Formats: sequence, C-alpha cells, structure tokens
Amino acid sequence: MEKTMYRYSLGMYEKALPDDMPLEEKMQLAKDSGYDHVEFCVDLNEERAARLDWSRQEREKWRALSVQMGVPFTTFSLSLLRKTPLGLLDREKNREAFRVIDEGCRLAVDLGSRVMLVNGYDVYDEPSTPQTVERFYENLPVAVGICASHGVIMGIENAEMPFCASIQDAVGFCRRVPSPFFRVYGDIGNTTNTFNGNADLAVQDLLSGKGYVTSLHLKDSIPGEYRFRDYGKGHVDFTRCIAAAKEMGVHLFTAEIFCDTSRDYIGYIREVSRFLRGYF
Repeated sequence: MEKTMYRYSLGMYEKALPDDMPLEEKMQLAKDSGYDHVEFCVDLNEERAARLDWSRQEREKWRALSVQMGVPFTTFSLSLLRKTPLGLLDREKNREAFRVIDEGCRLAVDLGSRVMLVNGYDVYDEPSTPQTVERFYENLPVAVGICASHGVIMGIENAEMPFCASIQDAVGFCRRVPSPFFRVYGDIGNTTNTFNGNADLAVQDLLSGKGYVTSLHLKDSIPGEYRFRDYGKGHVDFTRCIAAAKEMGVHLFTAEIFCDTSRDYIGYIREVSRFLRGYF
C-alpha cells in the first residue's frame, strides 16, 4: 500500500511583526516568508482587544481578504483572557470572561478560525490558591460549552506557570470536561522548560497528549526565558519533538515568534520558516 504523504500547515504568530504594522501587511509578509496561515491575536494590546467589537462589514472585509490572499486565520489566540482568567473569585469578572470567550468565538467563526487558544492559567497577576483552582474547575465547563455552541475548538495551552506547565497538565483538564471542542494547544518551548531542558521528558510529555493535541506552538526556550530565544539556540529538541508530533497525528503548527524591532525582524521570520520546514 502506498504511504500517504504527511500534510501539515505552518503558521506565523501575528506578534512576530510590529504592533503598528497593518494586519494586511503582516499577512502578505507571512505568505511571502513561506507560512501557510497567520495566528490571529486578540490580547491586552488595546487595538487588538478592540477587534472583538469589529462591525459586520469589518469582519466580512478581513475574511474576504484572507481568502483572496490565500492566508487563512486558521488559529486564533485569545490571550485577552489573561485580564479575566477563569479562576478569579470575583463573579463579575467571571461573567466578563464568559463574554470575552463568547465574543472571541463569534469573531473566530466570522474569520474562519477553527482553533481558539486559551492560556492555561487559573489566575495571572495574583497567587494561585486552592480557591482559584476550584473556581477555574467550576467555570471551565461553562467556557467549553460556549465554544462548543459556536463549533469552535478551545485549545488550552500549557503555559509558564505551575498550574498548567505541561501538556499532561492540559490533558488532565480535557479529561475533566470531555468534549470534542476542548483540546490541547501544546507549546514545545514551554514543556521543555518545565522539564529543565530534559529532551527525553519533554518528548514523553508531548506524547502524553496523543489524541488531545490539536495544534502546536513551535519555539525555542531556555530556563526562565520563554519568548525571545532564537530558534536553534535554546534547549528544544526540534528533531524529536516534531517527529513525535507527526507520530501523534498533529498537523497544525504555529511558529510563536515575538517581534524584536532592534533586529531585521522580516529577515528573521523568513529564517525561522526555513529552519522549521527543515524538520518536516
């Protein structure tokens, strides 16, 4: 029997380019630099947060442009939720979190996004406690239900805090709230940091997500540094991690690059595209 060719999509994180660069220009540069999609962001940046209030005409414009350019917004990062994470004890802030998730899903649907990333935090700017963990567990089924009602997959990302530092942690949340619309958006840089650069443990953790990992952030890291480590200059074993992801049946990836305006950031996104493609 002929072996089926492995197909995958490699996206570029929107924040790989300067905040003040027009979105259309980011999309064109992503395409010209060898990426298949752009990971759209709604976060604490005021302009990007305001995207939740885009009019029907604005939504239709960007959806049409993405189709015309051949640069889909396949994945959607809703890191605005850091402002009102699900473990906060203030009920009014919980309601605001649900509103943000609902509006995020509506925008994702209008733009054609299929996977919406939510960071794995119970709280962000305050200490995690048994009470905030319990509130997170209480609110999580509501959040998943909102996403399911829109047909959007909510992908919880293993982050830089102990609450959800590993892919295995994220899988545990998915098992608590079983739903085809609740999966793991893994991050190989974060999980390698969780295991202090131990490649064996990092790969083992990644493989623990088989059947749950819908998408994967590809970035490099070193202990204590999660964002600005150049690819190939950290402790992430890209050869083994990408091989494991392929073995697990993951086909959707994003290069999570953070823009450094002190360098040739356009040259760098092109360099990263070539670097990562080499492992597939």
